[in-house]
Amino acid sequence: MGDVHPMLTLSLLFITAAVDGGALLTRPLSITADSLEVLGQERRAVYAGHAKVVRDTTTLTCQTLTVHYNAKREVERIDAHGGIEAKDGERWAMGEEATYDNTTGVLVVTGKPQARQGPRRVAGDEVRFTTGSEKLEVKNARTVVEGERNMKRVEIDADHWVMESPQHLATWSGHVKAKRDSTLLKAPLLVARYDESGAVTHIEARGGIEVTDRDKWAKGQRADFDNQTGVLVVTGKPEARQGNNRMKGSKVTFISGSDRLEVDNATTVIEASSKGKR
Repeated sequence: MGDVHPMLTLSLLFITAAVDGGALLTRPLSITADSLEVLGQERRAVYAGHAKVVRDTTTLTCQTLTVHYNAKREVERIDAHGGIEAKDGERWAMGEEATYDNTTGVLVVTGKPQARQGPRRVAGDEVRFTTGSEKLEVKNARTVVEGERNMKRVEIDADHWVMESPQHLATWSGHVKAKRDSTLLKAPLLVARYDESGAVTHIEARGGIEVTDRDKWAKGQRADFDNQTGVLVVTGKPEARQGNNRMKGSKVTFISGSDRLEVDNATTVIEASSKGKR
């Protein structure tokens, strides 16, 4: 039996171990909850009811929190359950389960997790971020970039999504699909650049892309999309099609929502309709 402290709001301060640049650092870990059960032989403590843990810039709240520690009372791992909400600077995540590795500072949220950083909302199978870092990662990400200023809403799905605030970059990789209005872009890799306000200004797709917009179609090795003007440029041995016209050239350009299609240095093949064939 462990020691139980019912209906007690408490704060417990552990000395925690964290590896930073090869050196072992001690950092405070503050935990509060309505009740605490200490299981000394199992080297764990269970906090229940309005549980809250704070380390450095990361705050996590949940219904139940289990702390696993070693013989020196150094916290090694924290498991959280029920109504997870985590915050670290501009980063925010919620879900039903979370694991925090105190030696690396990595927090992983699962159980229908959602995340947000700036104007970007992301849902997926797993949300991950590290204390003290500005990177946010989501597996099997479904992203919505809300329209800012005169720019329109963009929806992006991918196997993996990484947000890096200092570089003003967001990267989607693996089976990427990006949609704005009637334009659908598919690629293995997509990188979005955004400004100080969080507005996405430019999107680059690489590694073999395919784009459709109503009766327009194009493919190539690279695509550059200006989210302010809606202009999409495909390069890298691009091919295009509109209606019965098939084209090859050095560059394919069209505007999202427009019927206009441009091909530089074009070679065009006009296919005969089925009625005209003999």
